[in-house]
Amino acid sequence: MKSVNIAKFKAEMGKYLGYVRKGEGVIVLDRKEPLAQVMPFQKGPTKELEVEDASEEPRLFFAMRPGPISGISTDSLEFLKEERGDR
Repeated sequence: MKSVNIAKFKAEMGKYLGYVRKGEGVIVLDRKEPLAQVMPFQKGPTKELEVEDASEEPRLFFAMRPGPISGISTDSLEFLKEERGDR
């Protein structure tokens, strides 16, 4: 069975799924700790699988950032100093 860290698995997923297609399992590691095991799918009596619809638009989330508010100007550097404090 092969083992690989998360970053390499993400970068070379096709390669590792190729091993799975050939019947070999792959263990995905997070800082040398096993996180997940990718195994070939065993055909047989199973429940119907739910497949995520990839055609849906991804939801985007935006963080609020400081900006001009009715005549109040914002100095970015001063904002960062205030936000970060003594860090």
